[in-house]
Amino acid sequence: MMQKPSRPIGITILGIIEILIGILGLLVSIAIIGVSALFSTLPTVGTLIGTVGVVIGGVFLFFSLVWLATGVGFLHGKGWAWTLGMIFTVLSILGAAYVAFTGLYQAGYALGFWVLMIIYLTRSRVKAFFGKGTFPTYMPAMNMQPTMRTAPVLQSQTQYAPTVQPSLQYTPAAPASTPIPVVANATGKCRSCGVPLAPGNTFCTNCGAKQ
Repeated sequence: MMQKPSRPIGITILGIIEILIGILGLLVSIAIIGVSALFSTLPTVGTLIGTVGVVIGGVFLFFSLVWLATGVGFLHGKGWAWTLGMIFTVLSILGAAYVAFTGLYQAGYALGFWVLMIIYLTRSRVKAFFGKGTFPTYMPAMNMQPTMRTAPVLQSQTQYAPTVQPSLQYTPAAPASTPIPVVANATGKCRSCGVPLAPGNTFCTNCGAKQ
């Protein structure tokens, strides 16, 4: 169930004014009827004056009661009070417009007041208070800034085998055959390896064998 909106301050003011107008109208109508009753005692024209006075007083009494009821209905947000207020406002606009166009330009101020009143009574918040419409509810402003979402980093399911560094093993080349030194003026050869020996060598320069 939709919660009824709070009473606008303008409706409170209008309700109090209408109640005061109704009370004032009641006092005036009672006064008119009382005076008419006194005039009715006069001879000849007393009856006519009294009758007219009672009719006028009755009309004032009726409208005063309507204004009083409308004011109370305004304060309580009754739908029928809004309807009566619109009817009286339209009638007041027509009456003020007629008086203004007949030459009494001061009635233009009253015409402006009643026009403003009918505009105010047709506002959505005012109509919603009287149950004549739905009050627009405004959603709080939402943060429309785009949200940057980073895609989750997918870990690769491929398992990489550790890189096998080739083992470089140095294999020294087989030593070339040692060249047999050529000794000039050799006098003999080694008894072990057969290398020529220089004169005076007691040891072989190749294998180290003693000669």
